[in-house]
Amino acid sequence: MNDSKLARLWSLSGEAAVLASMMLDSSVIPAVLAILPTADLLYKPEHRQIFDGLVAVYGKGKPLDAVMLRDELEQRGQLEEIGGVEYIARILDSVPSAASAEYYAKIVAERAEYRQLVAAVEDMRKILDDAGTAQEQGQQIQAVAFRLPTSGPQADKFSLSGDATIIAVKARDRESDIIRTGFRNIDRLIGGVAPGEMIIVAGRPSMGKSALALGVTLNMARDGRCVFYVTLEMTGRSLIERAICMAGQVNLQAVKAEEPKQENLTRFYEAAMLLAKYDVTFRENLATAESIIAAVEQQNRIKRVECVVIDYLQLMSGGKNRSRYEEITNISRAIKLAALRLHVPIITLSQLNRQPEEREHHKPRLSDLRDSGALEQDADVVMLLHREDYYRRYAAKSDSDKFDGLAEIDIAKNRRGPSGIAHLTFLDKYVAFADLSDEADL
Repeated sequence: MNDSKLARLWSLSGEAAVLASMMLDSSVIPAVLAILPTADLLYKPEHRQIFDGLVAVYGKGKPLDAVMLRDELEQRGQLEEIGGVEYIARILDSVPSAASAEYYAKIVAERAEYRQLVAAVEDMRKILDDAGTAQEQGQQIQAVAFRLPTSGPQADKFSLSGDATIIAVKARDRESDIIRTGFRNIDRLIGGVAPGEMIIVAGRPSMGKSALALGVTLNMARDGRCVFYVTLEMTGRSLIERAICMAGQVNLQAVKAEEPKQENLTRFYEAAMLLAKYDVTFRENLATAESIIAAVEQQNRIKRVECVVIDYLQLMSGGKNRSRYEEITNISRAIKLAALRLHVPIITLSQLNRQPEEREHHKPRLSDLRDSGALEQDADVVMLLHREDYYRRYAAKSDSDKFDGLAEIDIAKNRRGPSGIAHLTFLDKYVAFADLSDEADL
């Protein structure tokens, strides 16, 4: 292999630039992980060890710098293997800032893709050199070809001379990654949720966060999706009862009455039979991102999980930190990394602070996210849930005919599209949300 081809196999300077960028500014790490999800894509073994160390420190919510990296590698017994603190210092000197982190990450990913291509070609040559029928060799070569990377920095580059059918198929495949929430007015704004995304649904107590999350879960399951629901507030049994009542549009209290009406019981049982076909797993007491990852990976052995819901973030554990701010920062980063590692969207419920209560119209803002600014930074989508008639009802300042159930879902942050307000109806009797007939009705 000539020198020009060898140069395409790796870029040690690109790898060093990526690692330096991660140390200089930890906020680039999610973007880097989206391009380089595993350390195996780096060529140099020492760089792979440093990469894993940086991701580990970031996932723990600790300040990320050369000192923390040194301590992490020392604990792993790898500090001397990578060349000690002197080598870390040399890497830090490779770039002046983290501004081009994604650019260098794409170079590294491209080199990894080329190495996979070269390895595949070598495997094909060996197959052709071995004895075997043309049919057998063809099948073996086809199996090698299927292992070739189909995504990466060059995946979306096409020429007009290319096959238009391939372009259409790739576009369809990208679209199929998006999972609709099943609420039309929300999907109009965000399109749905995508693998690797962290979606926050936030609101004050009793606004209906769990009801909205459960509604989204059932909508996804109705479309054949496999959903993993982590509950830290309610029991799994209670959530299943609520899900049945949502699906059957029956009041749970009416079903639990001393002498329930046969009509309510029939609807309850029919809904239960329907939901028995849905692929939803409820798990209790998974209080850390690590335990959730382990549980989802275990579930993946049965059927691949396509969406994770966590109810709710402030009940999770982020380790023994000096402050609540640090703990929530740790949890937020761990959830985002879990979404990237598991390649699923993670919908996380979150409390808001008391600021909305002090405003005249009680409408929440992005700055009301409780306990840490990391939530706003790490999330790909933030939905703020608000029901003004909840305040009117309990303040007893309006007539009952004004309790219209109108709910506002403020898409306050959306990395893939516009922000805006989506309107739903809250059905108090069934503790459920439903679409309005049309936004134009408002």
